[in-house]
Amino acid sequence: MDESLSSTRPTGTTPDISPDEVRAALRDYFATRPGLDEVRRTRDGRQPSGFDESSWRTLATDVGLCSLGMPPRWGGLGLGLDCLVAAVEECGAALYPGPVRAAILAAWALGEGALGEGALGGLNDAVDLTGTIDGLLAGMVVAGSTLDTEITEPRSLPLWRAGAATGVLVALSHGVVAGLAVTEVRTDDGVAAALVVLDDSADRRSRTTVDFALPRADVTVTDAPALLVTEPGDHTALQRFRDASTLLRAAEQVGGAQGCVSLMVEYAGVREQFGHPIGSYQAIAHRCAQTAVDVAGARGLVTAGAAALDRTTFTDPDTAVHLASLAHAAAGETYLAASSSLIQVSGGIGFTWEHDAHLHFRHARTLAVAGGTPAEYYDRAVLDGCLDLVISGVGGNEAVNPVEMASG
Repeated sequence: MDESLSSTRPTGTTPDISPDEVRAALRDYFATRPGLDEVRRTRDGRQPSGFDESSWRTLATDVGLCSLGMPPRWGGLGLGLDCLVAAVEECGAALYPGPVRAAILAAWALGEGALGEGALGGLNDAVDLTGTIDGLLAGMVVAGSTLDTEITEPRSLPLWRAGAATGVLVALSHGVVAGLAVTEVRTDDGVAAALVVLDDSADRRSRTTVDFALPRADVTVTDAPALLVTEPGDHTALQRFRDASTLLRAAEQVGGAQGCVSLMVEYAGVREQFGHPIGSYQAIAHRCAQTAVDVAGARGLVTAGAAALDRTTFTDPDTAVHLASLAHAAAGETYLAASSSLIQVSGGIGFTWEHDAHLHFRHARTLAVAGGTPAEYYDRAVLDGCLDLVISGVGGNEAVNPVEMASG
């Protein structure tokens, strides 16, 4: 790449960077550094951390991935969720196994996204994260997230008191090497979102999973420095934080499905049968086309959800909740179907476990059950009243068109 997104840091205003520019920058990066290569190394036991830490530092600094959602006052770009979901989608399309979602969510939470104007004004009075923030921007501090696991019992969450957390961070992504955890904690006044700093004293126990693109570990911490990014008991702020996490995960699934489409089309164009490319046969062409249509639909829901959550006033949190749930359900279904279709289109070789199609197949099934299955997300959205989107609209007077919302 000739120029990174963060090559010109803003001094006080948000730069005019579009989601398409974010996509283009990351697409250029992954054109010469395929994420699949790193996942293969993990599969073959040659990459204990689950990703190449040197490549992650390049992505964080040269491309500026970690600075996208970071507030300008801390050296970031302060971009909105529309750009953040675009970034995660491109990383998902490349099946990049680095800590993208957790890092972007941590940066977003540190800004005004989670708490509003003046958030974390008492940063130095609570936990000094200056060094951690600098390390996050430089790719030296790896972020992990526990938010893929649905917590039904708050008492299982780590306990936060006086700026420190104690407990078990269950199924922390990239937990073997993570230096910062994005999680939820319980306090005397209720559940809150928090950032927990991890050091060498943390007890890390790696989990064996079927997904080579998303390593996990259970991490036990005792009085680990922690900073709350939502007020305890503030259910609206906590839900907004959860919705952002859900949308970022949905974006990764949309990207994974798009990656499957690209591989399907590429293979169908070069593999010949009876003297013709298999892509010329209707059965193959229709499968590729239907998958592409499904990806576009899921992408629209993710983009609309980001637009709803990014509103300056955020006066209608229900809309964001509904769209986040619908986006995750649609994205999960799409990625599941796309990864299966990739195996089908790849033919006999696609059914072998060593084929790249199975890397997507495994990852799709892991993400599809994160926080609930697609069917559960659909049920959740309907029970919460998502059908009101069709008749009431954001302001209560007009029908909502997700495409129009996404386009502003």
